[in-house]
Amino acid sequence: MKLYGNSPSPFVRHCRIALIESGLDFEFLIDTDYKLSQERSPTQKIPFLEYEGNGKNKVLTDSSSILRYIRERAGQVYLPTVEDMNSFCTVNTLVDTQVNLFLFKKEGFTPENVKYLQRQQNRIQTGLAEFENADLAKQAPWSDVELRLACFLGWVRFRKHFSLDAYPKLVAFLESMDEYPPFKETHPVDA
Repeated sequence: MKLYGNSPSPFVRHCRIALIESGLDFEFLIDTDYKLSQERSPTQKIPFLEYEGNGKNKVLTDSSSILRYIRERAGQVYLPTVEDMNSFCTVNTLVDTQVNLFLFKKEGFTPENVKYLQRQQNRIQTGLAEFENADLAKQAPWSDVELRLACFLGWVRFRKHFSLDAYPKLVAFLESMDEYPPFKETHPVDA
């Protein structure tokens, strides 16, 4: 099983954590760039996972399907309730939104000069406020919602996208997660 991605991606990091937790054998190909993802994945994004199933080579092209595959292979539960799925999708929305803000900024477009991006930035704030009031675990075992949220918050901190100071409960949550060995082991680094 091969996981393609890069170290900073919160989507990739969550998959790596799940693989570590599962104990499954895997290879992490850390230097996956746009060209390789374009060649190997129809969605042209990371992460993607290559594996063998029923004697055939297969590819999963989204972190959500990768996580489900990993959890099922390991006999673990993945998003057991509708509420869990909704919270997971909410975190994914926040990650996708911040990724877009990050990439647009590289091209010179910012919330200050594009109204659409202002709405996107507001989405981040309202979403984080929702999680600031959530009942999050203080120690392992962590749910996939909590892992995804921590991967997002860790990425925000790593890239210095914005300050998390307005969310003291989320900062405390992230500090707790920082002590979790699979989270520590997958700390983002620039290649």
